[in-house]
Amino acid sequence: MTHKEKRIRMNKAIKEIIIPFLRNEKFKGSFPHFRREKNEKLNLLTFQFSLYSPEFIVEISNCPLNGMKTSLGKVIKSSECRVQYMGKRLRVGSIKNGKDYWYDFDKQKILGNIFEKRAKEVLKNWEEAEKWWNENDIEILVE
Repeated sequence: MTHKEKRIRMNKAIKEIIIPFLRNEKFKGSFPHFRREKNEKLNLLTFQFSLYSPEFIVEISNCPLNGMKTSLGKVIKSSECRVQYMGKRLRVGSIKNGKDYWYDFDKQKILGNIFEKRAKEVLKNWEEAEKWWNENDIEILVE
């Protein structure tokens, strides 16, 4: 299977397994960027894929509810806020695994559907994400 075919199958698993879960958790947005209002913060979540290997991260951060203003004065609406604009963020699974964690969907030796397994693994790590969002403040990075 080519890298492109693996990516298509991983996207499909994310859209069938994770995105319905995110909608149930009140997230808005579209793949790969999502947001929700909770505890007077905007919880941000994004999927980022490696250009070089079949793996992805789920990165999260917090943002002000009403969007933000950069140090150069540019106003970014809440619907346009992205994880990469924030200074404090987490790759989901990194706390549990004790390292910078990537969801690898290349390991074909695993029995069953590796794409579904990785999507379900994100959900197994969900408690880590919720705890992090609740315990961490907002830190803006964008200039």
